[in-house]
Amino acid sequence: MLEKRTLAKNSRVKFLDDKYLACDPLPDPENEKDLTTFITLWKESEDKTMEDAVQNCQIGENVIHAISRLLTEAQS
Repeated sequence: MLEKRTLAKNSRVKFLDDKYLACDPLPDPENEKDLTTFITLWKESEDKTMEDAVQNCQIGENVIHAISRLLTEAQS
């Protein structure tokens, strides 16, 4: 019984990703939920200045590069 309790307790422990610890705002390209949430929030936000627009374009480009990298790894 003690062994089952220990196994149940250990199964609830979740290790933090390096990405989470790095406070990276980009979504995980392997996680569809992260991508969908990111795109929805990005679409709903408005750029107030030209600097915001350029920064959001750069973030979008970084997401596309991450997805392309994942696709390339999957094809090789």
